[in-house]
Amino acid sequence: MTEPERHLALSVEDSELLRQHSGVREATPRELARLAARTAARDARERQHTRSLPKVAGLLDVSEREVTGMTAAGELYSYTPAGGSLRFPSWQFAYGRMLPHLREVVAAIPAGSHPTAVRTVMTTPSPDLVDAVPIDHPIQPLIPVIRRSPADWLSGGGSLAPVMALLAAYAGAI
Repeated sequence: MTEPERHLALSVEDSELLRQHSGVREATPRELARLAARTAARDARERQHTRSLPKVAGLLDVSEREVTGMTAAGELYSYTPAGGSLRFPSWQFAYGRMLPHLREVVAAIPAGSHPTAVRTVMTTPSPDLVDAVPIDHPIQPLIPVIRRSPADWLSGGGSLAPVMALLAAYAGAI
């Protein structure tokens, strides 16, 4: 038993008391099967937004061993889905290279974050990451605001600070 499990273990009596009075019933085999099917479908959808170890090695023109070393050093973000192999979310690559400031971004991702949540944070345009572009207009210059996702912002040369602020807000929300 690992340290956290030792502290969370319930006695048989406590388990029975919790079962009787929590208001939470045990899931049926059919419910568990539906949950497993939904989880598998979600994992398959998420896989579409990732790259395999060989693909990342080819993209970066390094060996697979170097990619795993980069991952261990916190230079790349990866995860291993249940029953699967190492996956690398595509948002961290732009124009055939790693996203600028990726090491800092990876370090700011809270441990245990679900890959879908991380992808959502990194690929959703944010009102905190905007490009203002002046346009000549005969009556009034218009300045449209273009919202960028953190990944687009960094790949376009944007500064790291607002992305770190978004990641800190994400970390505080979980």
